[in-house]
Amino acid sequence: MSWENKVVIVTGGGGGIGRAVAMRFAGSGASVVAVGRTLAKVQDVADEIVAAGGRAVAMAADVSSEADVTRVIRDAREAFGRIDVMVNNAAVCPQVRLTDMSLDQWNGVITNNLTSVFLFCRGVVPVMLEQGGGVIVNVSSVHALATLDGYSAYAASKAGIAGLTRAIALDFAKQNIRANTVLPGAVRTPMLESSVKNLDTPRDEIMKQWDESQPIGRVGQPEEIASVVMFAASPDNSFMTGATLVADGGMTVEL
Repeated sequence: MSWENKVVIVTGGGGGIGRAVAMRFAGSGASVVAVGRTLAKVQDVADEIVAAGGRAVAMAADVSSEADVTRVIRDAREAFGRIDVMVNNAAVCPQVRLTDMSLDQWNGVITNNLTSVFLFCRGVVPVMLEQGGGVIVNVSSVHALATLDGYSAYAASKAGIAGLTRAIALDFAKQNIRANTVLPGAVRTPMLESSVKNLDTPRDEIMKQWDESQPIGRVGQPEEIASVVMFAASPDNSFMTGATLVADGGMTVEL
């Protein structure tokens, strides 16, 4: 379908899954607001979209800041007039075991990964209600279902996203606002690669092990997750809300 005249906000839009989501929507005709902590990264994405004939703006923001979130939503509306799709994708993923984690570290993960979703959803819902509807797609993780050693805060934040999304879907189901969650598995992104950079085993060997450990035989690509995000947002998928879509190459079904 064409996304002409639709406006999409993507957080964490400077790389990895967020970049792929922004490019995919823009390639289908949507106007994209790419949001990220580092302006240069999201500006590169916006510039690439514009160079290809699309419409995009870049906005630097701390997604855990209420003031920054308010500003992004206001400026997005001023730039394009409406907000049709909100994709909450920004996240941090420190590997710290529970007993080694400070309260500041815990709060940092929760505010960046979960509170940011609350802030953006709370901000865009009134806009969507005023214009007659919209869609929220929150990117969680398979860590919401099953996790690894050292991911207590990350797993808690990602499970929280899934629960929050279901609640939002129920709250606004009769007002033409849908909300769905996408749970990626291992995807070849800067976040995945940074998780292995400090290990003694060479990076290429670790990444090969990651590929071989997946039931499908490889880790995912950001573009594959972007396809699921677009499916979750599509008006062709109008009967789906409150759903949790797992895209993990079979990771969570293997005993």
